[in-house]
Amino acid sequence: MLIACDIGGTKFRVAKSKDGINFDEPIIKETPKDPNEGLKMIAETIYDLVVKRDLQTGKILKSEKIDSAVFGIAGVLDETHNFLIKAPHLTAWEKIPIREFFEKELSKISEKKGLFDLILGRSNPPKIFVENDTSIVGLGEAVAGAGKSFEKVVYITVSTGIGGVKIVRGKFEENNFGFEPGFQILNNQTGENWEDLCSGTEVAKKSGMEPKDFAKTGGWAEVEKNVAIGIHNCILHWSPDVVVVGGSMARDFNFENLKNQITKMMKIHPTIPEIKMAELGSIGGIYGGFAYLRDKNI
Repeated sequence: MLIACDIGGTKFRVAKSKDGINFDEPIIKETPKDPNEGLKMIAETIYDLVVKRDLQTGKILKSEKIDSAVFGIAGVLDETHNFLIKAPHLTAWEKIPIREFFEKELSKISEKKGLFDLILGRSNPPKIFVENDTSIVGLGEAVAGAGKSFEKVVYITVSTGIGGVKIVRGKFEENNFGFEPGFQILNNQTGENWEDLCSGTEVAKKSGMEPKDFAKTGGWAEVEKNVAIGIHNCILHWSPDVVVVGGSMARDFNFENLKNQITKMMKIHPTIPEIKMAELGSIGGIYGGFAYLRDKNI
């Protein structure tokens, strides 16, 4: 059994798959700010996916062994991909040994009251992988979503924060600490970065409104302009075939307007790549997670 989990700053999503292609409907829950509560909740959610219990007695009737699992999480990971070095939207999760936790927890099924530990029927523990959540979502869009017919895909998410990744032929472009285009400086006088100017967190803070509501006001034009500037810069840095834009704010963007603004800004490339809205909705990370595990030949 394969497990894919996307841990975002607001919600986490979990699904299981036997073949890495087809998967059951994902379970979606709020991401706790407290990492201990969050990790426990995610583990228990996974247990519920692979364990069948008697509803009256709680006795385990059947359990499926977990072969491998991948966890996408918001932030910059250390070189061993065990913990977050920096996580602006999950600050309490920094330095928590995420991979080690799941290596231990997914090797057993623990009843909530701690009455027993049942080792899953296997000689080897599950293989656990931890990656940046935007990278995993972007991989999903590249292989199964809006970027599936393109070789070089840049995925940008505009949501709680702003993230991005470059996928080439279905694989992450090599890097040391992942990709963080949201932290590119767009105002050298104030030091404001891309996130500071148009992420969901900042839009809500400055306007006092939810981004979806602010999108109905005249002030949204400035947000779209700053989004266009950041995408323009990403095109210059990564030169892709397509830029796929996702995240909770993407549905409120006028994509024709974005394309026109980026075209006007572009002074060096003869044309701009296609700019497309993400297609996989909130479960791009599930598609990407299973694609990631398939690539590992698991």
